[in-house]
Amino acid sequence: MEKKARILMVDDEQGIRDLFKFLLEPLGYQVFTAIDGLEGVEMVKKESFDIVFLDVHMPRMRGPEALKVIKQLRPNQPVVIFSSSSDPKHIFEEEAKKLGAYTCIYKPVEIDEILKIIEEITGRESE
Repeated sequence: MEKKARILMVDDEQGIRDLFKFLLEPLGYQVFTAIDGLEGVEMVKKESFDIVFLDVHMPRMRGPEALKVIKQLRPNQPVVIFSSSSDPKHIFEEEAKKLGAYTCIYKPVEIDEILKIIEEITGRESE
């Protein structure tokens, strides 16, 4: 069986981290979690991931700062930023993409949207 993608989920909300594991691990994905941007950056320094999902609002190191550091460490690392507030003018989305984000999504996230992004980035379909 083909090995599924390694995904790092960085969010200070335990429920979001648990949800990603609960939804994606049964599909064969390896899901790793970090509680904030600082811990996420440390994990990226030590290991490689196919995708990093990064929340915007977190203590110690916010998403945009973590994104900058991750892109310095691994310029080709696909990073998906997600925010709890939708931006009707898409200013935040444009800023995130300028910093190197693959895309920006908004909470509440839809599992179909997450799977579509994972498939786009990895080129692998979920069963």
